[in-house]
Amino acid sequence: MNVKLDSLIEKIKADGVDAAKKQAEEIITATNKNADEIIKKAKDQAEQFQKNAESEAKAYQKNAEIAIQQAARDTVLVLKEKITAILEQALLTDIDKAMDKDFLKNLIVKIAGVWAKDGDVEVLVNGVDVDALMAQLKSALTNNVKSTIEVKLDRKISNGFRIGKKGDNLFYDFTDESILEALRVFLNPKLAEILK
Repeated sequence: MNVKLDSLIEKIKADGVDAAKKQAEEIITATNKNADEIIKKAKDQAEQFQKNAESEAKAYQKNAEIAIQQAARDTVLVLKEKITAILEQALLTDIDKAMDKDFLKNLIVKIAGVWAKDGDVEVLVNGVDVDALMAQLKSALTNNVKSTIEVKLDRKISNGFRIGKKGDNLFYDFTDESILEALRVFLNPKLAEILK
């Protein structure tokens, strides 16, 4: 009976050990499977983080390039405006020098003399002695002109004059600003060509 009992104990031990081994193998297999899933999930997350980081870096780079292009375009526009302003100021200075008081008086006398043949003339000036100009007009035009010429002071004019028929609201503008505006038509296309 001892043999049977020993054999039974051996069988119980063997069954218990086999069951424990089997259970241990199942636990190891499940653990390995879970570990593989965790590793795969971690790799997938890492890849997704990398893709997101690359996408954000590309978007940042694109935004930076757009901002740099815009800044360059703005700089060119400001530079063109500054150069144009400098050239216009230089041109305005030359116009002011060319349109000195004697030149203006002579030009007014010539234009007023032609226009006064057809009717009364009104001249708007600033920076010129109005009385001296009236005296010069009267002495130069008394023989040829029967119409009246009126000279008025206009503080809006910085240099030059405006002339027109009396009673009309139409004046021919010979101010430095209007001459500059007329010259600007020729200046800006040439300047634009140079700045390209």
